[in-house]
Amino acid sequence: MDPLPEPFQQLTALAGPESIERAQALTEALKAIPDLQRWLREQRQHVVRTLHERDGISYTDMAPALGVKPERVSGIARGHSRTPRRKASDE
Repeated sequence: MDPLPEPFQQLTALAGPESIERAQALTEALKAIPDLQRWLREQRQHVVRTLHERDGISYTDMAPALGVKPERVSGIARGHSRTPRRKASDE
């Protein structure tokens, strides 16, 4: 099994011997992924807006570090997501 990427090392507690408890914990973690994605998007938006408004860093300067175009950084700052959000009826 590949190690978890660095930001998720704390999830190694979900790795371990095969058991029904582990399967349950993994199921709950998978169900919570949309919540994690929402939190990560909100945190990223906050950081981008702070860097832009407080520190005066332009979207053009941020874009290479984020691996996107300046227009996308602007969208992140406004809270726009390229990922379609799930509707309650999709769950």
